[in-house]
Amino acid sequence: MRATGRIVIASAGESDKDTSDRPLEDLIDRAEQAGHDGQVSIGDLLDDFGKRSFGPIIAILALFATVPPVGGIPGLPTTVGVITILMAVQILFGRNQPWLPRFIRDRSVSKDKVRKLRDKADWAFRHIDKLIRPRLDWAAGHVATWIAALCCVLLGAMMPPLELLPFAAAVPGIAILLLGLGLTARDGLLMLLGFAASGGAAWLLIANIPKLF
Repeated sequence: MRATGRIVIASAGESDKDTSDRPLEDLIDRAEQAGHDGQVSIGDLLDDFGKRSFGPIIAILALFATVPPVGGIPGLPTTVGVITILMAVQILFGRNQPWLPRFIRDRSVSKDKVRKLRDKADWAFRHIDKLIRPRLDWAAGHVATWIAALCCVLLGAMMPPLELLPFAAAVPGIAILLLGLGLTARDGLLMLLGFAASGGAAWLLIANIPKLF
């Protein structure tokens, strides 16, 4: 089948799949809409995205950890790192639908912060969405997915120590975001960029070991 620029995003309980020409903007919009009582919890996101949760959830959480004002919440990068590890390990073991313990599912941010993130980075989302499309199938297939999951485990482990340095946790966060979007859109180029960014994050951690330990 010939690839198009429309990205498939499915919700739990949907028999048909939605297609989108603006996958990143739609992920943020749906994250905001998934919440209840003025809060957006991890559980809300899992319930909304259903069986296709791995890529979108990894991407959304990484976005939360890298873009202010949400990214400035103390401890959030560490939380995102732990959740990323849990999600990625499940990909490595071939699980089809993500599972997270209740205390993690209940973690939340306010809808107001999500809305501010959306408004603050709207121009960037629009430009990025124009670049995302299914391509380079060899870099987005089963082997690449497994490698991406392994990278996400390592990147998630980097986030707690790098949170001790100003803005440093954003570097593995960006790598996770690229890999999450690549998994969601089957975009091999984003996967390759994510692998390269993973190397950059590893270099940053190694270069700052004397400051961290």
